[in-house]
Amino acid sequence: MARVPQDTIDRIRDSAEILDVVSDYVELRRRGRNYFGLCPFHTEKTPSFSVAPDKQIYHCFGCGTGGNAISFLMEYEKISFVESLQKLAERYGIELNLQRDDGSSEFFSQLYDIHTAAVNFFKKNLASELGKKIRDYLKERGLSNETVAIFDLGYADNGWDHLLSVAKSKKVTQEVIKKCGLFTKTDKGIFDRFRNRLMFPITNRGDRVVAFGGRDMLGESDAKYLNSPETPIYNKREILYGLSRTKDAARQDRTLVVVEGYMDLLQLYQNGITNIAATSGTALTSGQVSQIRKFADTVYLAYDGDAAGRKAAITAG
Repeated sequence: MARVPQDTIDRIRDSAEILDVVSDYVELRRRGRNYFGLCPFHTEKTPSFSVAPDKQIYHCFGCGTGGNAISFLMEYEKISFVESLQKLAERYGIELNLQRDDGSSEFFSQLYDIHTAAVNFFKKNLASELGKKIRDYLKERGLSNETVAIFDLGYADNGWDHLLSVAKSKKVTQEVIKKCGLFTKTDKGIFDRFRNRLMFPITNRGDRVVAFGGRDMLGESDAKYLNSPETPIYNKREILYGLSRTKDAARQDRTLVVVEGYMDLLQLYQNGITNIAATSGTALTSGQVSQIRKFADTVYLAYDGDAAGRKAAITAG
């Protein structure tokens, strides 16, 4: 029988949004801070089935059933505890560590692991003598060490294959190196994608690092910002930068501030606006809107005042 580690169960329980899950099966309408609909577990004409996003639970005042997102799926779909965990883990980008015969478990495990290793590598660089100028830059921009630590900022140094060496030391397969988005391949070989850049880890709904944004710190690149390409674990149209770290603040009053860039978010967060997320660009996608709806009913767009920002605000509106 498959066994799931307790810390993984806890992570899935913390990541699963009850409103998000139940809304797939029950038509809900907001009433105060909670949502109500017809109970899917017994016949009724007056809605007595409630969902409380703040408490992450559901409860029916008619038949008495209740629980969290895990138990809801078990009851509604008549599946086992582990099967419910599998569905939620897939939905929220969390590795369940259940071995599969096709080997896909190991492939995805390595994709996540190399991103975790990259975060640690970039953070180590930032804390070293190599990162002094970057640390000075962050201080000039008003960011405290606490904010830098909360969002795991780092520094990709000037090496062509420093991160690649880390990947090889961890026995990462060539397929993962090819598809993880952290490296580029030319006729001369495989090289680190990010060099001389301030690094912003991008996390999924389960708070796992799945990509990076990098700011050029030498002014020599044609691209001031370079982002990871889409990969098997990263769909840029579905993810908002910072939301996995700020969703609790947004959930408190169901309000979210949406900005364009990484530094926009960090500086506002530094100044006390913690219910915030960034599009990592200009266009707000329908996939990102779906993510926002899980935590907020009111959204404030705080895009840049340039032409691109105004166009994005109009498009999003």
